[in-house]
Formats: sequence, structure tokens, C-alpha cells
Amino acid sequence: MKKGRNIQKMFMVLCCVLGFMVACVHDDNYATPDNLCATSNIVSNTTFEAVKALYQGEILQIQDDLIIEGYVISSDEAGNFFGSIHFQNHPTNPTQGLQLEIDLRELYLLYPVGQKIYLNLKGLYLDNDKETYKLGGAFTAFGNITVGRLPASKLNEHVVLSCEKPTVIYANKHQISALDSTAVNTLVTLTNVEITPESLCATFAEEEETTDHILTDCDGETVVLRNSGFADFQSVLLPLGNGEITGVLTQERNNYVLTIRDLNDVSMNENRCNDVTYFCETPVANTSILSLKEKFQEESTTFKEVLVIETSIIANDKEGNFYKELYVQDSTGGIKISIDETNLFEDFPMYQKMKIAVNGMTLQKINGELTLGVLNNGTFSGIEEDDFYRFFYIENESEIVEPKSIRIDEISEDDIGRLVAIDSVQFVENSTFVVSNKNTNHTFSDCEANELSMRISRRFENANEQIPQGNGKIIGVLQYDENYQIGIRNVDDVSQMVNEPCNVLESATEIALEMLLLQHGNSSEAITENLKITATVTSDYATRNIDSQRMIVQNGNIGVELQLETALEIPIYSEVEIALRGVSIEQTEFGFSFSGITENHILNVVAGEEILPKTISIDELFSEENQYKVIQLNNVQFENTANTFSGENILTNCEMQFPLSVLETATFVNTTVAEGNGTLVGIPYQNRLYVQNLSAFQFTNTYEDCSLQYTSDAIFISEIADPDNNSTAVNMRFIEIYNSSSEAVNLDGWVLRRYTNTNVEFTERSVIDLSGYEILPNATFVIAADAVSFEATYGFTPHLDGGTGGAADSNGDDNIELVDGNGMVVDIFGVVGEDGSGTNHEFEDGRAVRKTSVVKNNSSYTFSEWIIYNDTGDSGTFKEPKTAPQDYTPGVR
Repeated sequence: MKKGRNIQKMFMVLCCVLGFMVACVHDDNYATPDNLCATSNIVSNTTFEAVKALYQGEILQIQDDLIIEGYVISSDEAGNFFGSIHFQNHPTNPTQGLQLEIDLRELYLLYPVGQKIYLNLKGLYLDNDKETYKLGGAFTAFGNITVGRLPASKLNEHVVLSCEKPTVIYANKHQISALDSTAVNTLVTLTNVEITPESLCATFAEEEETTDHILTDCDGETVVLRNSGFADFQSVLLPLGNGEITGVLTQERNNYVLTIRDLNDVSMNENRCNDVTYFCETPVANTSILSLKEKFQEESTTFKEVLVIETSIIANDKEGNFYKELYVQDSTGGIKISIDETNLFEDFPMYQKMKIAVNGMTLQKINGELTLGVLNNGTFSGIEEDDFYRFFYIENESEIVEPKSIRIDEISEDDIGRLVAIDSVQFVENSTFVVSNKNTNHTFSDCEANELSMRISRRFENANEQIPQGNGKIIGVLQYDENYQIGIRNVDDVSQMVNEPCNVLESATEIALEMLLLQHGNSSEAITENLKITATVTSDYATRNIDSQRMIVQNGNIGVELQLETALEIPIYSEVEIALRGVSIEQTEFGFSFSGITENHILNVVAGEEILPKTISIDELFSEENQYKVIQLNNVQFENTANTFSGENILTNCEMQFPLSVLETATFVNTTVAEGNGTLVGIPYQNRLYVQNLSAFQFTNTYEDCSLQYTSDAIFISEIADPDNNSTAVNMRFIEIYNSSSEAVNLDGWVLRRYTNTNVEFTERSVIDLSGYEILPNATFVIAADAVSFEATYGFTPHLDGGTGGAADSNGDDNIELVDGNGMVVDIFGVVGEDGSGTNHEFEDGRAVRKTSVVKNNSSYTFSEWIIYNDTGDSGTFKEPKTAPQDYTPGVR
């Protein structure tokens, strides 16, 4: 206690001197006399931590002779602080801070930032006000004592300046998530922060009102930014960007509060989170909707540059037929905007002009229609209300948008999203707008039987009203959902359909063959709707290899049989329109068969394009999936080339056989069968393979000797290695092939060949000849790039040294084929002509291993058969480089 009394005595002497020097000052404009400062005899005898520890849950007056030293970090020069100074325990890397309440203005003149001060704590009151420790005098209200401002007359009893010159205060940089109680009442710099959208374009503070704004970082962490309505910068607009802000940190319960000294504490000019650019003034349009659509690439495009379009709103959700979406239009076209909110008409009235800043938006095709939205964790989604500020600038101007007059058969992709008007149309059916409380599509057509669909949402305000039955004009937004369709805004859009309907009995309504089969394929009843299909004739009446009252047609991937009332001579590969009213559809074990077709049902016949055949294997020939469709078989030949087509002939690929028969009425029945080996195009027709004519046989290759030793599907590539060890990893590469059969296979004539990167041709050096070897049943065959290195690495001798540059020496982005003794590619890894880098067939620094469920080869690369490890491959592969030998299993299936 003696030491404490001596310190107190020295402090009191100095305070008396200070008191004498300022005793005549009776206003708030205190000044510090030159050379009036604390001597070296004053030293602190406590710490910030110890002072805070005095607080035990209630306000108290400090009774002990305690002196603490600190550095001033606040300033009221710009008016953002009032009646307090904040000080911390060190000018750099502080660990604690305190706040002193003082009833005095212009404190910055006495206590500039960086000034070291000493506080005599005896007699001061201490409180923890909402987690912020404060010192000061006593203030009594309603019998309760709180920490109030220390009277100016008491100031010199408690605060003394150090004789040291003010030092530079270096604020510690923090992310918001790293803040804790040790940073309270210290000077901090918050990094990577920005003002939340609600406060953008506001001033730092309302005039003469303390105003709080929220600072946030890109992870959503927040801090309160508090500013005085009396600050010099009160009327200055808040920064729009992201960056750093410095200030004194305080705390109010669970919230941190930051108070800046002046605008020099603010440096927030970088791009906002997610590269958002925001304008306080309405931005100037610099592009068009058409230009945005032209920037679309592949699956989606996210706009990074500042692009602004000027639009008018042409559809909202007021009548309920549009849901969580807007349509806007400019002179170049229209577009849909996906919005994850409802009641959009309140913020986005019809025909209101609006500028849209699309930077940060994503353009994506949804069911075929280009749509603006945002990416949320990589998933396309609608724009939320909290983000409206980023994109939408409603103008105080509206103007009715006149729809574009257009015919159904004139509609193109450029019209999607635009307000259109289609005249002289009528609905096919008679019903309410919404049927069975479900989203409903209504077909309407013009008098030439061109059809379009009108989409009605179950939320439509006029759902229970009848759709018009007259002919006239329909207005709406052209949309796309697998097909073109119209979305009306309200019943006014169909109010002009009041004329007499036209006669469309002579013009059937187009329907996709696939949809027709879905709707009518399970019923043998005659079709009553006025429908038609378009298909390509694939049978050849001229060669008479099919019943004259039968015809095969195909549309896309669907083929059907037509049973004709009379024979019709329609050339092969003609495109025909077939009316379906009165036609029955029957699903048999072979596929779909249409009956009751007369000459009148054939509406139009034009020259079409040849159907490209689907390549299949022999064992797929008579599957239901391929019935009535044009197919191609490769590498086939007749067993006996001396026969004519009369009777039944056997075709083979040296592995499997199948019979081929033609009708005795066929024009080529007595012609000798084709020699050689090659491709055969035909149509699986019920229980036989129908060939249209002799051009179906393209046997241009040399006839194969099926007696050569060669297996059909038992030999395949089972593992490929490109270890990620070091520069010598190239010597550890290998290819493993596997024999899944129960018999040994002679590899005479077999080769492995490698296509480097994008090459479509292989070099002689890249080929490995497997002749002279055989694979035992259920065993592997390992080919190393370097046999010596392989044995040193894996501990056994490979079956074959493939050599540097050979098929086994791939760096992971090449394509490899296994060719049998007849020169046929029987197995493949990768896609010839495509560099593997970044694809689903890259195994660089890794391995490609065949799944154990695979038991036969495949001449088409099928990713699902492989497990692939690499460093930079496509999704579905494992980006996990592998190290030899522990990550590889050569010789083990």
C-alpha cells in the first residue's frame, strides 16, 4: 500500500500543476499547454485485463490507487464520436481496450490519435455496458447509477498525457468471423466487407440522427456500422463496393459495432461479392436482349461484364398464368426472367419500363427456352427479392407494347419471349381454361391446320371459364417447353376470338409420333381427333419384298407398320403426312401397327431424306426396341456366296448367325447373294429382317475366313496405368487385357494401337503386335511400356514389353483400340479424335480400370464401364492421382 500511496501522490502533484494551468478555462475548448505532460515518475500499476476483472456484474466505483496507460484510438474531429475517448493497451497488436466517457467537446485537441495517456482510476466508475467496458463519472436516473460522462472539472484528476509524441496506431486486420471480445474498444480493420443491399445509395447517417447500417462479408457474417447524424460526412453516400474499413470496435450484446473516425478510414472500391456491380443512378443501357442471347454458349452463360438492357415488362403474375417469372421485351426480342418470389405484379407492373443490369445473372436453357436467373451453389435458380437491387431499375414511365403479328408457321426461335399476336386461329377442343385443377395445354390451329399450344396454369384467375370457340386473334408471350407455346396474360388476350370457326376437317393437326403412341398406343379404338403425323417411308414398294398393302414408316427413333386398305406406290424415303381420324393403333409383340389407312389419309407426299440407320449387333436384331426401324449390321457376310436370294440364306459375322429371307415376289429373288464382307441395312420386320433393295448390301470388304482363331467378346482391356510417381513414372506404365472365357485364346493377328491426343490415325510405332501369345482362361495379360522398370516396380515380369511410344506408353490423354485377328476393333478406351484432357476418358497421372461387372468387350467407348482416376478429368471421374506400385493391380482382375 505504501507504493500505491507514493504513486498517487506523484499523480496528484502533476494533476495540480495541470489544474493550475487550465483553471481559468471555463468553456469546452481546452488546449494542452506546451511541455505540460507526465514525467517519467508516473508508471502504470495495473492492466486492462485486471481492470475489467474488477467488474463483478454490477457497476462499481474503483477505490484502489490504480494507474493504467493506453493509446488513444478515437477522434471526434469529424464529429462521429462525442463525449468519449477510446484507448487500447498497445499501438500495434493490442489485446485489450477501454472507453472513457468525458463531458467535453473537441477532445481530439487534447487527446489526438496515437497519444499515450495515463488514467488514475481511483474514483472512476466501471461498467460492462452490453459487453463493452466503460469508465466515467456517475449518472443517476430514477435511483439507478450508470456510468456517465466525467465532468470536465474532474478531467485533470484522472487523465494525464505522456510526454511522448503521438505514435502511429496500426489497426489489426480482421475477418468478421475472427472477431472476439479482445478486439472490443480497439482499432480494427475489417477486410472483404461491403454495405448490405438495404443501405445501398443511402448516406452515412440521417441528419441529426444516429444511424446504423450493416456491413457484411461474402460469407454472410455481419457487423453494425454506426454513424452520427452530426458527423461532417453525414450526407455522403455509402460506398457501393467491397474492401476494407477501419474503426473503433464496440459491442452490444451479440452484435459488434464499428465506428469510423472519418472517411479516411474507408477504402471500399473493389468489386462486390460475386462481382456484383450496383448503380445508385439508373444505369445507361449498352446492349440488347438479342445480343445477350447471342452470347449464350452450351448449357449456360454467366455474365461477368457490366451489361444493361432497357426493357418493358410484358407479362407478370397478376392473373396467375405466370408464376415466379417475368417476361420483358425490347425492340430486338423478349426473354424470361426466373424469380423466386410471388406477387411480382406489385413491384413489376405491366408495361412498366425497366433497366436490367445483367452482370451476375446466368443465361440458361430451361426446357429449350433461354432464361435469365442466378446460380445458387452451382444450381440455376430464380432471383430472390433480396437481390432485386442488383439487377432491376424500375423507371417512372410505361408504354403499351404492341404485339408482333405472326403466323403459326412463321414462328422461329427469335420470337421466343416476345409478345405476339396470331390471327385467324381457333381452339381444337371445347373445355374450361383449366381442367382437373392441373396445368392445362390447349391446342389451337389456323385454317391450314398449323397448330400451337396455349399454356394455362392451374393458378389462372379465370380457370373455370370456357375457352373461346370462335375464330380470331390470340395474344400472348411465345414460350418454349420442348415445343413452342403461347402464354396469355389474362382473358383479354383471347377476347377477339369471336368469328365463325373455319373448317379444318381437310387439314389435320400435327402430333409427334411419340406423343401419339403415348396417348393412343394402348387403345385399339379408332382415333376421333383430327390428327396427323409426319414420317418417312422406309419400305420400298418397287422391289416387292413386302406385302403390297403394307408400308413401314419411321419418325425420329420410332418406326411403325401401316396396314393399307389399297396398295399405294409411295417411293422409299418419301416424307408423308398421314391423317389419323378413323385409324386404329394396335400394339403387337413386334411393335405398333396402324390399320384402316386409305388413300385419303395420305395428305401429302414429298421427297424426303434417307433415314440414317442405327448400328446394332446381331443379338439386338429382333429386340422390340428395333422393330420397324432402319438398322445397320457391320462386318457381316453370307456363309454361302453361291446361293441366290431365293429361300433362306445364312448371314454371319464369324461369331453369330442369322437367317435372311426375301419374298418370292421380290424383284431380286433370283439374284446371286452379295460376295465379300461389309454392312447390311435393313428393317427388323416382325420375325424376319426386311431388306428394301440390293443397295442394302455394301459388302466391299474382303470375305473373312471365319476359321481364324479369334474370340467374339471375351478379350478386353481391363486396366491402363499412368502413375504419378516422378519423371520416371513413364517407365511404370502398362496395359492389362483380360480373357473372361473358359478357354485359352490365341492372339495371333491381334494388336493394340494408340491414337495420340486428337489424332484420327495411328503411327506404326504406337502399335503393339500380340501375335505369338495367348491368354489363359479367366486370366490377365500385361503389356509394359518398359519391362525392366515394370519388374522393378511391381515385382514380376510382364508378359510383353510394349516399348517406348507404344500403345502401353500413354500419358493419359490418348485413345486405345484392341483389334482382333480379322482386323476388327473389338474393344476401345476413349474417343478417337478427341484429346482426353479434361474429359471422362482422361487417366493422366492415374489409372483406368474396368469394372468387374464387365465381362465382354465393347467396340464403343462406354464411360459407365470404367472407374477412372486422374488429375483434371471431367465430372464422374475421380481426381485422385495414383502412385505405383501400391495403387495398381497389374495381373489381378
